[in-house]
Amino acid sequence: MRPSLRLFGIVLVGLLVLGMGVHYDANYETNWPYPTGDALETDYESHVGDRTFLFGTVQAVDRENATVEILVETGRGPLPLTVGGVEQSVEPGGAVQVYGTVEPDHHLAADRVVVVNPAGSSLVFKYGVSLVGALLVVVLFFRRWRFDTDGLGFEVR
Repeated sequence: MRPSLRLFGIVLVGLLVLGMGVHYDANYETNWPYPTGDALETDYESHVGDRTFLFGTVQAVDRENATVEILVETGRGPLPLTVGGVEQSVEPGGAVQVYGTVEPDHHLAADRVVVVNPAGSSLVFKYGVSLVGALLVVVLFFRRWRFDTDGLGFEVR
């Protein structure tokens, strides 16, 4: 196959993938079945009683009342919410997913809470392990293969 035709095919596939990503992002909010943080920020009272699914960063934990204070990122800035019914162990700075019912006064009655990162330091560990794994894959790949600049492809060493 000619290198120019191969390059054209790679660029075409790349543009198609980029176009699908832009389309997905442009329609994401309209296809989401729950009120988002932005919707709650603009008109909270109209969503009272609705089910929602939100991601937030834990600011404070009250173990006696089984509540946590979270900040949900919105287009206007962080939206503070109090989530009730949290029995999982989480620390301030941790990330949680909350599925529950919107209640008055910026409260959520959680049906389910999933702790994504129990503490802020979990994020550094997660990215560090991912970086080590990616470097290992690249090293192992290039030990077996090499890039041929004349043919614009990979070949066995």
